[in-house]
Amino acid sequence: MSPPLIPSDLPRHDIRMDGVYFVRGSAETASVSALEPGSFSYCVMVRRGQMRLETDFPVNRAFELGPGDAIAISGLAPHAFRTVDAGAEATSPFEMRAMSAPDRGRTVDIVLGVAPNEALALGSLIMGPTFVGRAEHPDLSRRLWRAVDMLEDEYADEAQIDRNLVIRRLAETMAINYSRRAFADRRSPVAPPLEPPHPQLMLSINAFLRAPEKAWTLADLAKAAGMSRTRFAEEFKLVTGQTPARIVSRLRLTTIARRIETTALSVEAAAEQAGYSSSAAFVRAFQREFGETPARWRRGRTSHNDLRNAARVARPPRASQQRKEAP
Repeated sequence: MSPPLIPSDLPRHDIRMDGVYFVRGSAETASVSALEPGSFSYCVMVRRGQMRLETDFPVNRAFELGPGDAIAISGLAPHAFRTVDAGAEATSPFEMRAMSAPDRGRTVDIVLGVAPNEALALGSLIMGPTFVGRAEHPDLSRRLWRAVDMLEDEYADEAQIDRNLVIRRLAETMAINYSRRAFADRRSPVAPPLEPPHPQLMLSINAFLRAPEKAWTLADLAKAAGMSRTRFAEEFKLVTGQTPARIVSRLRLTTIARRIETTALSVEAAAEQAGYSSSAAFVRAFQREFGETPARWRRGRTSHNDLRNAARVARPPRASQQRKEAP
């Protein structure tokens, strides 16, 4: 007779990553690059070299990345990868190639995973980048790189039966390990562990991002996710630890912060677009979220804009293009 399930053995939300693919990337010293923006998630794993990831979403952060380190970021988050001694004007995007292509021997070598928004982006959008360090998180790092070794075997032989299925399953295993890292710091000895993202929740986030000015209600978000209001609210709280209203407010303010940063949008117009009844209420909410007023936010982002404008966008080859790449 099988032993009864204990809580940690209970099934959690399945992660299904249809459309995921992996490529190799490389760069030389003194280069700045950004990955192509879009509604998907990136997994960046450093095989060789040193880089600094700079991003201001959801807050200003920088990550020093070296061999064995990995980080998951949203394709919607403004960012730049800076290699050693790179100035803002030193632009040289990652050279992307198929996983089966030979090593170019350049200073920086990375493995890049690209996945639809459903898998990692909910965590990336709400909590920011998820970092797995070789030194800081050795067990998770080791599991990720074991998966990479198996991925390289699969990409090396297109004749393998169910090759794409194995690639997808390996990517899903990697995503689960990223989820473990993302939620590790949020566990409480008296509260149940938070859940990994349910794919349907991302449908509601995507719907919101397509029309952030809309006066979204709980019923609207639940409908976009294909759930009842009660189930949607429960699932959302399990994943984020916060209510849908709180996260929607944060995403709306972040959307407006982008416009304040890159356009001449006035505080009054920003308040109206964000759905606030007055400029004063908007400024208070903005300051609670970002720690500074909209005016100070705009002034403080000049250097960050210069960096992102200087960083060329690296566009990874799509999965359908990889067969055309010379190995």
